Amino acid sequence: MRRVLLVTLALAACGEDSGPVGTIAGHVTHYDYTFDIESRAAHAKLSIVVDTAGDCITLPFRATGIDGVTIDGDTASATSDETSVTVCGSGYDMGKTITLEADMVVPLATLADSQVGYSITRDNQQNPFYYLVSWVGGCDRFAPCDNRPDQFATYKFTVTHPATFKARCPGTITEVSETETTCEFDHEGGPTYSTFGIAAYPAWTVTDKGTWGGVKVTLYDRASTTIDASLDSAYHAGFVDWMQSQFGPYPFGDELRILTAPTYWAGFEHPGNIVLDDGLARILRPAYWNELAHTLDHEITHMWAGDQTTIAGLYDFVWKESMAEYLTYVYEDMTSPMQHGLQTAGVWKASGAVAQYWPVPMDSPALFDFYGDVYGPGPMVLFRQLEVMYGRDKVLAGIKMLLGHAHAIGVDDVLAALEASTGQDLDAYAAAWIKGSGAPDWPRYALVYTAATNTLALDQVNEKANARGCKFHVALRGANAGEVQLVEVDTRTQVDQTITVTAPTFTVTSLQLDPQNECLVYLASSSPRSLSPRDSDVVRPTPWLARRADR
Repeated sequence: MRRVLLVTLALAACGEDSGPVGTIAGHVTHYDYTFDIESRAAHAKLSIVVDTAGDCITLPFRATGIDGVTIDGDTASATSDETSVTVCGSGYDMGKTITLEADMVVPLATLADSQVGYSITRDNQQNPFYYLVSWVGGCDRFAPCDNRPDQFATYKFTVTHPATFKARCPGTITEVSETETTCEFDHEGGPTYSTFGIAAYPAWTVTDKGTWGGVKVTLYDRASTTIDASLDSAYHAGFVDWMQSQFGPYPFGDELRILTAPTYWAGFEHPGNIVLDDGLARILRPAYWNELAHTLDHEITHMWAGDQTTIAGLYDFVWKESMAEYLTYVYEDMTSPMQHGLQTAGVWKASGAVAQYWPVPMDSPALFDFYGDVYGPGPMVLFRQLEVMYGRDKVLAGIKMLLGHAHAIGVDDVLAALEASTGQDLDAYAAAWIKGSGAPDWPRYALVYTAATNTLALDQVNEKANARGCKFHVALRGANAGEVQLVEVDTRTQVDQTITVTAPTFTVTSLQLDPQNECLVYLASSSPRSLSPRDSDVVRPTPWLARRADR
């Protein structure tokens, strides 16, 4: 069942005496938004159900120049500051749906160096890409909007643009004329963080990529990106089939559009409209086995995990990104055992080594400060480590409990589902691995192999009050290729231990901790937090930023 939260109100009663007075609590069910990409002029029409009767409502708002404010066609008073607008009318009864309309101008401004907000970015052929991106808590940059991440609504976007441009946004596309495009989104509902998004570009060539799991896929691309030639439709069709077999039908009708452009992030998951960085097929030093394939499947996963089922709050951000990573990894591992999936888990582990925040940061940092740290530790601690301990089938069963219908969930809901599917109490696990303050200091081990006794000793040099147990392997290696023996280690009941191993048939010359990337454990001698992610071959920068210098 969809969770409905009420719009927060901040002002006392104001308005006329012809109806109820006081602060209105309500929820937005529909946004009808008109936007001119060049002038940045916008008109917003919101449908709001009144849950508490009154005459004044306050909504988050960070655009500029609000004017022409009406409620149900009648002129209303409006007072705005840097973060909100308060609109007062004649008074409205509980249960009534009111229509709030206003004109405004969208700033040509973004969050730090990202594309969150409204931006114009030129590709390497100087084509301008116009992009309006909400992200978490950001829809109020463009209009009065309930910006909480757990809110769902339907949408209609009307975009005015030059005749040479194509404009795309979530929903059914109608090209009304050469200069006007509409997008009508009337599915179960879409969260504002991803559905409130518009992309316009003059350089797209439209290519039919066939049907993936009954979903018509259309690519909007430039030939010079080589993405069209690099995209393996059969592989991704198999992924969509697998996702539907696990988590139900594709949530957003029968069409998926893939848009390539010069973007800040490698990908973004607007419902039914995936935006990809146009350089994904040309990265010279890929972190994943295939940057394009991995990123596309990650964003496809978000159609279920992030868009249809969305986050309850800001610090639940980790579950949607971790789930997108994990399910992409599972399919990679199914199709290429111990190769592509292993490499993906290695990216997570390398990223985790330099994380500055826990997957759920209890010290309440701003999203832009911590979000990048969830991509590595998140999928490791929420899913990969648990699958090693309890089985992949049980982890997938837990995820199945969560996906498949429009609602908002938090990390605690994910843990509850995993507890139900594994039969384990995960409270201590969450305290040790998921929730914390400051920079996480993941377990580091000193390893000693003694040939005379055939023993492997493990000493955790940074023990904590919450024992961080998991399962992994240590590889005993010889000097020659193929000389390797794996030793299973389970630290859930004992952190430091000495294990008697079967005598190797070769002379052990080196030890490798966790060669299968099963747990966030590191060698004591590596001091992973001191390594620079850009200067080390071991610890890489997050691949979720568009790495234009790496092509």
